[in-house]
Amino acid sequence: MNIQLGSGRVHAANETPGYLPLPKCGGNKSAERYRATAAEVNCKACFKVVLAELDAEIVAHEAAADTTPGNPEVATPNAPESATVSHVSNTDRGETDMAETTATKLDVTEDAGKAALEQIDANIERARSLAESDNAEALEELGKETESIISSLVGKGSIKAKKEKRDAWKAAAVLPEKAPAKAVEGKVVAKTWDQYEGTQELINLGAEKLAEGVRLNLKASTVAAEVAAVTFDAWTRMENKAGDPDLMGAGDASKKFSGAMLRMAGEGFERTYDNEKALEKLARSAQDQRSDVRAAWLRSLDEDTKEGAERRALVAKKLEGKPDDVPASEWVAKAYNTSTIGQTEKRRLEHAEKRKRAAELEAAQSEDGDSGSGGGEGEGEGSDTSAETSTPDERVTKLTQKLLKDLGAAKPEDFEAASDETKKAIRESLTKAADALKAMITATL
Repeated sequence: MNIQLGSGRVHAANETPGYLPLPKCGGNKSAERYRATAAEVNCKACFKVVLAELDAEIVAHEAAADTTPGNPEVATPNAPESATVSHVSNTDRGETDMAETTATKLDVTEDAGKAALEQIDANIERARSLAESDNAEALEELGKETESIISSLVGKGSIKAKKEKRDAWKAAAVLPEKAPAKAVEGKVVAKTWDQYEGTQELINLGAEKLAEGVRLNLKASTVAAEVAAVTFDAWTRMENKAGDPDLMGAGDASKKFSGAMLRMAGEGFERTYDNEKALEKLARSAQDQRSDVRAAWLRSLDEDTKEGAERRALVAKKLEGKPDDVPASEWVAKAYNTSTIGQTEKRRLEHAEKRKRAAELEAAQSEDGDSGSGGGEGEGEGSDTSAETSTPDERVTKLTQKLLKDLGAAKPEDFEAASDETKKAIRESLTKAADALKAMITATL
């Protein structure tokens, strides 16, 4: 008799009188869930057991007949009826069927995806029994099958589902002899990112936001800000080499957290060229905005709030020896060799300062022009723009030289890094300036 659990592999059964049938490849506490089937065995592990039984029967038969192996007169005994494995080529049938099943992505919100989740749960339940019986070979085969199904999951919520199923499998498939290795005496084994509290939930959240941003083509800056906040939150829970919160993300755990998040996000959408590029763009944008998130976090150390107090407690070791007149934010920022102003914020401030200087210069030029028109109170001794001391040649030469000097000081990358709103305003101003320059050039013809 052959048996099957749901729509999974077909197993050869161990038929023990008085007991429910179990797979030859290993026991299972949920044996009552197996059903008899006329389908051929496609479990490799069971097939190996059956072959071993056949070999044993051949040896016994040959010994009883006192003949040598390979004698044509020795009849090969028939395979037990409980294991119909008529063709060796069928041993790979299970993997072929599974490949055909998982070649097409399974949406977890649809019936096929939900059925796949049930199959994964059944495999995890079986893994516990295989692990208890120390059946490493069967466990490995089942692990490959289960991972194939998990990898095929797509759709909203698939990233979280994949993480949960893989964690459940990892917990179930622990063989007795594979206990975690002990740390070498005198050495501290560094924690991995998933060993810190709350990081599992954070990586699921960040990966889902990235995948959703790609799938729905959301605005990069909005998604990047959310992902940057999630990533930095995880960093504050991890430790750097000095044992302090890894605010700079320089530790191995922090770096691997970010890499794992990107890999998980990639499982949440179709892997096309455009989607891959969109993910890269989101990742770069999130990286740029992490300095802004960190700067805001540092500034919150100065706030008289519950959140500020909790964060000060987190970096209490860094705050030791801080003078009373120095803000906590500045002291901790210096300890980490960073700033309380993020890169994006810094660019905005620099641009605002340049606009301010440009406005002041424009105002000064307007005043010079008014005073040079003659007759006003602004004219006086020593004024080089008065009608008496300034000629048209001098004024246009001076203005042209100043324009060229200002244009030479301009940096194209500052314009490129400006916000969309600022770019629009600058474009309008430069268009007007271009019209004015054309009028000046025309006047010289």
